[in-house]
Amino acid sequence: MACHRADFRVAWRHMTIPDQGQDWISSFSRKLRHIDDYESLVDLVRQEMQARFGLTNAWLYVFEREEDEQAVLVAAAGPKARDIESHLPVAPLAGDWLMQALRRDQGPIIIADATAVEGNPDVARRLGNRTVVNMPIGVVEHALGLLGGGTFGDEGPVPIDDAAAGDLVQLANIASVAIARLVLRSRDAARLQLQMRLAQRQRLESLGLLAGGVAHDFNNLLSVIRASVGFIGAGPLTPAQKADLVTIGDAAARAASLTRKLLVFGRQEPPSFESADLNAVVRDFLRLSARLLPANVQIDFVAGAALPRLLIDSRQLEQVLMNLALNARDAMPSGGRITLETQQVVVNGEYRRAHPWAKPGRYVLLSVGDTGSGIPPEIIERVFEPFFTTKAQGEGTGLGLAVTWGIVHQHGGMVHCYSEVGVGTSFKIYLPAAETSASEVGSKVQGAVPRGDERILVADDEPAVLSILARLLRSSGYLVTEVTNGAEAVAAATRETFDLHLFDAIMPQLSGRDACEQIRALKPEARFLFISGYGGDALPEAFLKGQRIEILAKPFDPDALLRAVRATLDAAREP
Repeated sequence: MACHRADFRVAWRHMTIPDQGQDWISSFSRKLRHIDDYESLVDLVRQEMQARFGLTNAWLYVFEREEDEQAVLVAAAGPKARDIESHLPVAPLAGDWLMQALRRDQGPIIIADATAVEGNPDVARRLGNRTVVNMPIGVVEHALGLLGGGTFGDEGPVPIDDAAAGDLVQLANIASVAIARLVLRSRDAARLQLQMRLAQRQRLESLGLLAGGVAHDFNNLLSVIRASVGFIGAGPLTPAQKADLVTIGDAAARAASLTRKLLVFGRQEPPSFESADLNAVVRDFLRLSARLLPANVQIDFVAGAALPRLLIDSRQLEQVLMNLALNARDAMPSGGRITLETQQVVVNGEYRRAHPWAKPGRYVLLSVGDTGSGIPPEIIERVFEPFFTTKAQGEGTGLGLAVTWGIVHQHGGMVHCYSEVGVGTSFKIYLPAAETSASEVGSKVQGAVPRGDERILVADDEPAVLSILARLLRSSGYLVTEVTNGAEAVAAATRETFDLHLFDAIMPQLSGRDACEQIRALKPEARFLFISGYGGDALPEAFLKGQRIEILAKPFDPDALLRAVRATLDAAREP
């Protein structure tokens, strides 16, 4: 056990080692060959220490990783084992000369009687340490930890002369082989787990990019379908044709919802952030949950006190809660309990060592747990993948948890799943705390779709989308010039003056952003409105805010497009 510097009796390795052929050494070595866990090893060491030296307790601290600046208690044995685990689960190197000396393989370090030492540390006084022996454990030049033994309280001190110290060194040297095997195996397992987690994250990132590209193509097609439905619906139709158009419109709306989920998973659907209280968001969701959950599923909410406000999209967070609640419901066909809990947590160095992508700071933790069937270990690594589902065909799209993952990471947070088959599942969502004022909420009452007569330059590389955009604008009175890429847009804007530039975000030769920057360099007062089915990195938030540009997502509603065009043009006239 670690102690602070004091005038302790220190016995170094440079001493005469007793005869290597003693019977106890052979017996101890044979027993060690059958040991395969820390607890059994330390208990065997304790038995030997007690029988030979009168040391009633033993402990083992290891460096989980060679570069760690602290040793972790992995096992303790003897009457004081529980107290050692409670009072000194971790022994830091900083400020502890004894730990630093043992890390440098300077030992054993023997304290004859800790109660007689001036400056005895608090932890030693609480534990009632008497005789303390700590020995470094290592392989070649690699420090693995320390093995120790001692007496406590009324047991009093026991004499450790040079011969006994030599025997203890021999015991530690023999035990170090078994300890090295266990420590290195644990380090390899931890390294493998980290690699698996990083690989899972990279796989999800790649799938997100793929999902965004697919969504972009679908959104172009859906924009054409939705606008065409509007054009056809404006003319004379039979009742059967009107019914067909309604069916087409409904299908397009469902397809748009599906592509929106793909974009959220890929973190390419920009959220609408505002300052909010997570407890209030959860309570709003609870009012809706009665319609989602059957009577045999109970839902409880444990609200954390004095939570910091979050910069979140409340609508998206409610979607997360809905996805998790529906999954929990399906995992409890015979009924059960869902528990929602919020609390404030701090992500520190310990958490980051296990999760190398985690950012330190203050978070609000949202836990969603159920008492359902649980998730098998071979499946849990895939639960966030899009379209992966264990449900029967037709019972789910496999996008619920993928969307959850995308939303949480888009909020700068983290999400982890913990599950045990037959016990239940818990999702832990970490959302970064933020202090900011709530955004203003404007009126949602809208009048008739406005018209205009301004000149508009429209650029889109998809011919069908370009045709639809031009037709919509011309039908509302605007004068439209059409181009099919960013380079043509720059050339047209150089030749003529337009009141508005309506650009797709991603185009060949020059992207919408590059075309915008080149035109703004020539005409600083030029006005822009972007439409995009795939946000990604093409239109970062900083660029849009810096240039005072709005973006309209595909597939767009025709009325929404015309309102956005009118609002952008009118804003140009404001001082």
